[in-house]
Amino acid sequence: MIGSGDLVSGRYRLDKPIGSGGMATVWRARDEVTGQDVALKRMHARVQDDPDLIERFRREAQVVARLSHPAVVRLLDEGADDDGPYIVFELVEGTNLKALIRSRGALSPELAASITSQVARGLELAHRSGVVHRDIKSHNVLVADDGTAKLTDFGIARLLDGDQGGLTRTGTVLGTSDYLAPEQARGLRVDGRTDVYSLGIVVYECLTGQLPFPADTPMGVAQRQVRDPMPDPRDVQPGIPPHLASVVLRACEKDPSARFGSALEMSDALLDVPVDATGVMPVIIATESEEVTGALAVTPGSVVPLDDGDTQSRPVVPPDLPPALPPSTPPPPAAHVPEVEPSRDPDAEVFVAQSSGRRRVWPGAVAALLIVALAGVGAFIVWRGSGSDAGNVVTQAASSASQPTAPPTDVMGAVGPLQLASVKDVDPGGEGREMSGEVPLAYDGNEETAWRTERYATADFGGVDKTGVGLTFTLQQPSVATRMNLITKGTGGTFQVLAGPPATDARVVGEGTFENGRQSVNLTPGAPSGIYTLWITSLPPNILGGGYRAYVGEASFDGTVPEG
Repeated sequence: MIGSGDLVSGRYRLDKPIGSGGMATVWRARDEVTGQDVALKRMHARVQDDPDLIERFRREAQVVARLSHPAVVRLLDEGADDDGPYIVFELVEGTNLKALIRSRGALSPELAASITSQVARGLELAHRSGVVHRDIKSHNVLVADDGTAKLTDFGIARLLDGDQGGLTRTGTVLGTSDYLAPEQARGLRVDGRTDVYSLGIVVYECLTGQLPFPADTPMGVAQRQVRDPMPDPRDVQPGIPPHLASVVLRACEKDPSARFGSALEMSDALLDVPVDATGVMPVIIATESEEVTGALAVTPGSVVPLDDGDTQSRPVVPPDLPPALPPSTPPPPAAHVPEVEPSRDPDAEVFVAQSSGRRRVWPGAVAALLIVALAGVGAFIVWRGSGSDAGNVVTQAASSASQPTAPPTDVMGAVGPLQLASVKDVDPGGEGREMSGEVPLAYDGNEETAWRTERYATADFGGVDKTGVGLTFTLQQPSVATRMNLITKGTGGTFQVLAGPPATDARVVGEGTFENGRQSVNLTPGAPSGIYTLWITSLPPNILGGGYRAYVGEASFDGTVPEG
């Protein structure tokens, strides 16, 4: 029998269980090689004779491995030994959202928006990567001590670009009744909008402290998800801000085409506080000396155990259900799920460690002012020893589509488009990130999409001590850039083009102001550089109204590559 102190594959020493369910137990463990505390998910021996479940367990690791985002729990390792397969994840010090709500009741609107907008950012990356989670619920959101939210449990996620093989069984619907989208309950096609619906239920739960469709059985809940209109959360909590109530009602439309078109759109809506309601500033993480007040002041041991017999949160296997409202446009065929799958214990995949010491959080007064900036932050990386930029660096997949065809004046010989190796968002004066998930939109060849800065209250970044934000472009080889080509939205604001990363001694090779449409900036030739930075020094007015925000639809460079 596996127990505390045992070694897994000679490397991971088990400490204590921190979550358990029908398929697996999650242990707090110590990596004997790195000294890092981790969460090790071990499959129960009693289900290891089911090849479908073993394959599903391994598939979870494959799904998470393709997702690198601060709001998605990070995969560290996977393997198998004599006791069966296991997966190793980062350990999140904190609690899960379900336990937090059970302990505190309704969360403040600021905290509810913060947590769920971070989850939406993680979902956006998953959906762009061809993954539909299918089990979004408060149990599967881990909330760290610093306010960071992380999405976990991809055990029943759907890969839209791959074959599920023998992982399906007829007559069963996967999901959890309290959060089940109507199309999911009826065994119809699912896509990213299915997760949007479930996240809307989570927002309602955060704001009200309760679920919208109570019933005596999971089957009754599922029937209400299909049949009943979504209640307005203000009927339970009259003080909920109207924009958050609107998010809930739109996300939980029965017709998928009436919901938010993407998780990113939902994230923005969660944080789109009316301009006269609050200022917008970059998030500032609390320091050790700050008082423990506000959103996450949950004392250790006060959280209700995860497995408490909550039948409303068990998976559901519905028979014939009432018809849902017909969608005006069907979900994309790629997301078709013609088969349905076996249910699993929804509380099985929780790997969150309860902190033994004092919690550090944003003070409540600060959180009320800073929350909107999380639209760009997503979440902070909280795993120890990590300075990884994996979530921010993107390879040059489609940059050739955005390269200009007309070269500038010849400087060193053959002048033409410079090929990019990677692009990264930079915010050295703030939290280090600036809308990381949207970076590929600045060079995807589509003029209608754009990378954006966060939304700020003033043109000078909310009046904080910050000199700029921007994008750093790494070239395939050091070159002399002679022109930067841009497609931007909005007018006003200023920027510089730097040869190298942003620094006090960075060489300024060009500057300009944002123009609505195409523009080119001639650059001063100099020594070859492998990195150039679009450094935004002041922001134009937000084109959608409210605050200040820069948009970069496409960016590319012309120049010469020195011979030899």
